[in-house]
Amino acid sequence: MAHVHRVWYLVVLLLAIAPAGIRSLSWRIPKGEAVDPEMAEAGQVLFNHEWYPGDPLAAGGDGLGPVFNAKSCVACHKQGGPGGGGDLQHNVTLFAISAPNSGQLVRSGVIHASAISPEFRENLSQADPAALAHDHASATAMTMRGGFGQAGLTPAHTHVSQRNTPALYGAKLIDDLPERVILAQERLEQLRSGLANSDDERQHVGRASRLPNGRLGRFGWKAQTATLSDFVQAACANELGLGNPGQAQPRPLGRPHYQPPGLDLTQEQCDQLTAFCASLPRPLERPSENAATREYERAGKKLFNSIGCADCHTANLGPIDGIYSDLLLHKMGKELVGGGAYNAPPREIPDMPTVEGAQPGEWRTPPLWGVGDSPPYLHDGRAATLDVAIQKHGGQAEDSADRFRKLNPTEQNELIAFLKTLRAP
Repeated sequence: MAHVHRVWYLVVLLLAIAPAGIRSLSWRIPKGEAVDPEMAEAGQVLFNHEWYPGDPLAAGGDGLGPVFNAKSCVACHKQGGPGGGGDLQHNVTLFAISAPNSGQLVRSGVIHASAISPEFRENLSQADPAALAHDHASATAMTMRGGFGQAGLTPAHTHVSQRNTPALYGAKLIDDLPERVILAQERLEQLRSGLANSDDERQHVGRASRLPNGRLGRFGWKAQTATLSDFVQAACANELGLGNPGQAQPRPLGRPHYQPPGLDLTQEQCDQLTAFCASLPRPLERPSENAATREYERAGKKLFNSIGCADCHTANLGPIDGIYSDLLLHKMGKELVGGGAYNAPPREIPDMPTVEGAQPGEWRTPPLWGVGDSPPYLHDGRAATLDVAIQKHGGQAEDSADRFRKLNPTEQNELIAFLKTLRAP
């Protein structure tokens, strides 16, 4: 009798999936416009350029800063080549302050690592007077030891977390991906789990990041940005202090009324930078040339699928082969929690609107293509190796992490060997 019920369940599931499957097969996937080589070349110059205060390339603005995290794009995006991920030294420190009574988020922003002069230097107490004056360096150290919000380091309503620099390889493919592909993947995961919702931490069910402007987020650790252009402009402002038409530069926490003389980047410069990022090739899966090692890697790929890693790190998404991501938000458990808004400069607390979007424990599934060349791992780089990163997965990925722990050492090494075939271009 139970067998009959299972059969009927499968029939209903297939009938539910079939229309979406037929539609997805018949979709005409629009191809994005080809990248203009001259635009990309000009963008590469800007990407590698080391900015300084009053820089003549800053189009009438104040140039670098006055608060910033790096002096060039390539300073952070360099692992595996220009456009790659970054090391711990270039982590970004974020804060999120909640109302003590309601828990509602009232303010968030960035504690910048550097400033053009001591008067602009930032620390956490400038954002929340009740907090200790942690700077970027101590924030990195505390995050690696388990994070703030513990042992009285900050008030209970103030949370500090970090973001490790993501790689930009293959970004154009993600930018060109139709939103319907992401929505179809969201629906597929719901159906596969028996219509469980994304709040269920026992199921591999992600949700699309729906932004206030109606778009779907696809870039950033929190899928907080819809387009590559928006992502580039937000990074220029927040990381380098280069105000532009899409994103104002952040005001220093200790000097909230600071006014720059003008924008640092023109729209054309922003478009050039975006063109360069769009020109970066996609990472590739590169198995070993040695037959025995290649078989070892192949066995690891089978284990990657069998223990459930591929449920979220989907190998192919729509027309994108080898991305190993569903681009959806997933709950990752209590240990992997991090609030704060990356692409919104902080405002005064009375004027700060309620911030919507990903919850502190939710993260976009990071594409694994190129993962072999992008340590450290996880959103704040707390995992130095891939096996540690896997074992720190919690929430909706906890069962997969448990299955990884139960593999014998040879099987674990096989799985890691497969991941190391996913290389930067």
